[in-house]
Amino acid sequence: MKNENGMETNDIIALLDVYLNELIFRDQVLWSNTFKFFYASMIVILLPNISDIININFPYLPILLFRIIGFIMTITFLYIALGYAKRLEASTNTYNKMIEKLEIEYQRESIKNLKFGKLFKFRTSYIVVFIMFSSLIIMNIILVIY
Repeated sequence: MKNENGMETNDIIALLDVYLNELIFRDQVLWSNTFKFFYASMIVILLPNISDIININFPYLPILLFRIIGFIMTITFLYIALGYAKRLEASTNTYNKMIEKLEIEYQRESIKNLKFGKLFKFRTSYIVVFIMFSSLIIMNIILVIY
């Protein structure tokens, strides 16, 4: 049975499966790479402070060098993580457009229609990325001052 867009429901469901697989992949890549880059940046920032604890002896390097490299890595982290988040957003938008092509009784309910749903309209991926970025910047600033 064709819908108003001229597509068969089975074709839409097949496309939804393809887009869902892409969505799952993009979500996994976003979080995997985001956490790896976050921890790498945090380790560089904290390395002078924890080197004694983990028994690493460095030749004399200025502590400020670690803070500068950590800051550069943090800015790079933000750019890369936002890039992955944007790709996830594009996949999500495409998936949602395909859902809208289904007959109304097969479409999912929007979060905006739920009680307190408007409080959750912001994309979680962006919120988490900005919190992670902010924590790295604050940590770096405190350690530079300290």
